[in-house]
Amino acid sequence: MNSRIREVRKALGFTQREFAQKIGLQHNAVSIMEKPNTKILEYYLLAICFRYGVNETWLRTGVGEMFAEKDPKKREILSLFQELTPPFQDRLLSDAAGLLKLQTQLSETKEES
Repeated sequence: MNSRIREVRKALGFTQREFAQKIGLQHNAVSIMEKPNTKILEYYLLAICFRYGVNETWLRTGVGEMFAEKDPKKREILSLFQELTPPFQDRLLSDAAGLLKLQTQLSETKEES
C-alpha cells in the first residue's frame, strides 16, 4: 500500500508537500506513509481516496484501476470542487446548471433550424 500511495502522488504530479497539504497533513507525513511497512491510518486512506478520486480497493490491494474515475476532466473537476468552500461549491453547481440549460437551449434551437 505504501508504494501505491507514492504511485498516486507521482501520477498526479505532486510533491510530497503538495500531496500532503491537499489532504490536511504535514509534508513529512507523506514521506512516512510512502516508506515500506508503515501502517497507514484509516482516516488517511479515506482522505486520499476522497480527495484524489482513488479507487479504494486498488489502494488497499492493488486490484483494479488506480482511479475510480478514469476521465481526467472529471477527476480534475472533482478535485477542484473539493478544494472550494461550501458557498463556492454552491456557486459552481449553480453555474454548471446554468451552462447545462444554455446548452439544451442551443441544441433545441439547432434542431428547429
